[in-house]
Amino acid sequence: MEPGDSWEWDEGWTGRAKEVIETGKRSDGPEWSAERRERILQQVLARVERARERRRLLRAFAAGASMVLLVGLLLRLVGVGGPVQGRKLELVGTAAVQRLAAAETR
Repeated sequence: MEPGDSWEWDEGWTGRAKEVIETGKRSDGPEWSAERRERILQQVLARVERARERRRLLRAFAAGASMVLLVGLLLRLVGVGGPVQGRKLELVGTAAVQRLAAAETR
């Protein structure tokens, strides 16, 4: 767990996870030993942690993809890296050829 994380009920616990944990904690639960209840609790906590890691990974991927799209859009708006840039180079090359031809005819 990271600092600031807690296992409070209001942080995305599903109804089934709450039910299993409460059943495991109850002393009058169905004939489960203390070891079985502890194992169930640990499995639920591990599953919740895996789900949190999966969400973190998806958020990081979404942030990276958004950044790539934003940078691409900004470069497109500035005029770098698009088809317009290639057209400018073509015009520069044409202008240079025309200048060379004009210089040779003088």
